[in-house]
Amino acid sequence: MGDDFLIGCRQNYFDKVTPASKESKLKPGYKKLVDIAGEYFRQNNYKAFAGFFQEEQYFIALWAAHLMLEYGNPSLKLMIAALNIVRNYSDNPLAPEVAQEERQWLDAYIDKYK
Repeated sequence: MGDDFLIGCRQNYFDKVTPASKESKLKPGYKKLVDIAGEYFRQNNYKAFAGFFQEEQYFIALWAAHLMLEYGNPSLKLMIAALNIVRNYSDNPLAPEVAQEERQWLDAYIDKYK
């Protein structure tokens, strides 16, 4: 399952499918990662899924953070860690389009996480 998640993030990266884009939610690559994350969450394996927060390539940490926040029910500690990842990507000069998407996502969702 973990390898499938990593490969899916990599493919989405090359396909320009990003976690905060509204258009991405309709893409098969997005749905595949939601399904994988959902399996982790159904097994209450949040700690293992949070291990993806350490990955720096292909927006893996960002995908994990978004999926945990949007589809999971993480502990407060994991919620804060995931929000910090999103915040970090919202100020990423190497990926300005993704940073903009993250800022918009934060503006839309931040009240939910207060």
